[in-house]
Amino acid sequence: MSSPIVISELSKVYGMGKAELEVRAIDSISFSVERGASLGIIGPSGCGKSSLLNILGCLDRPSEGRYLLEGRDMATLDDDELAALRNRHIGFVFQSFNLLPRMSALENVELPLLYSSTKNSRQLAHAALERVGLSARARHLPSELSGGQRQRVAIARAIVTQPSLLLCDEPTGALDSRTGQEVLELLSSLHREGTTLIMVTHDLHIARTLGRAIRMKDGRIEADGEAASVVAGLHQSELELAC
Repeated sequence: MSSPIVISELSKVYGMGKAELEVRAIDSISFSVERGASLGIIGPSGCGKSSLLNILGCLDRPSEGRYLLEGRDMATLDDDELAALRNRHIGFVFQSFNLLPRMSALENVELPLLYSSTKNSRQLAHAALERVGLSARARHLPSELSGGQRQRVAIARAIVTQPSLLLCDEPTGALDSRTGQEVLELLSSLHREGTTLIMVTHDLHIARTLGRAIRMKDGRIEADGEAASVVAGLHQSELELAC
């Protein structure tokens, strides 16, 4: 397998230049992710998980180090180029759904295609909603949908551009256990079809189902390997913090 994601000595420091205010959210980490892999990022709150996910999604830039995506150094791209890359290659699924409240499910899903001037955008958006089992709810506003349905709309929006990389930040955090399991099964099916899946999660049961896990603490990588083994290596005090 090739490695579309390569991270080398990467750091993210907030408040740089003011020693007394500096916060090193990510502290000189290195790893790569193979194409088609599934990776969980776990660790206590404040360990750097979300900061790392934002950098992986090109929503933020590192303070130090390199991030190569599909062989391109993200530091060499300007903001417009990063936006175009996100639109083509990266799908995002957030805990809070991030749907536009005055737009229908169909319009929310179609939005990334409009940004890239894609032909047949309406038909592609319909197909993505059908893929997540919500074609019958296409005209409904987010306020008219359940939490699980809103997350499915968010997933449809994330996959409508057929991204090679899907980034998920606590995708089941706002859902009940049954609905959360349905969403996980949908994400798993997308991974089996070849999408590279990276998920930040506090739920260790979810982390165990992924192929690989990285455990972070204080901005550093404490463990990296087969997911069940990484989770099993947590001490009881760490289990309590991670959940």
